[in-house]
Amino acid sequence: TRLAAAHRPAACHFPEDTFVKLLFAAMLLILAGCSQSGGSPAPVVPNSASPAPASVAPASAAPATTTPSAGASGGAASTAPSNSTAVIVKDFKIDPADVKVQGKTVSLAVTNQGPTIHNVAIRDASGAVIVTTRDLKTGESETISATLAPGSYILFCSLPGHESLGTKGTLEVSP
Repeated sequence: TRLAAAHRPAACHFPEDTFVKLLFAAMLLILAGCSQSGGSPAPVVPNSASPAPASVAPASAAPATTTPSAGASGGAASTAPSNSTAVIVKDFKIDPADVKVQGKTVSLAVTNQGPTIHNVAIRDASGAVIVTTRDLKTGESETISATLAPGSYILFCSLPGHESLGTKGTLEVSP
C-alpha cells in the first residue's frame, strides 16, 4: 500500500490563499449583480425639502441630504462643489482615506472611479449609519451632506464585503 500511494498521480495543488481570494471575488461579483434592483437608489435621510426615502438615523443626528450629479452617461464631475470635499471610491479603497473637515455641516462629493458598484456611508462611533450615497456605477457621482457633531466617523462602502476588503476610511470633524 505504501508503494501504491507513492505512485498515485499528484493532485493539482492550488495555493489556498489564492483560491480563497478568487472564490471571494467571484462571490462579490455575483452579489453585486444580484443586489441591483432596477437602479433604485439606496435609502438616505431626507432634508425637509426633499421627499427622498428615509433610512434609520440616530435621534441625535441632524437631517442629511444627497444630491446626484453626473449620471451614467460618463460625465463624472472631476471637482467637488466649492463647499464639498471630493471623495473617490474605487476597488477597494476610499481616497483620501482620512478626510478632515471643519464645521458642523459636512458635504462629501463622492465619485465612483472603480469598475465595481460602490457607495459611501458615514457611520458614527455607536455604529449607526448617518447617511449613504445611492449605489454608484462607474463614473457616477453624488454629494451627501449631514450635520455632524465634532468627532471621529467611519467612511465605508456598505455593499457586502467591500468594507472588509478595504473600502473604508475616517472622517474627522472639528468645530
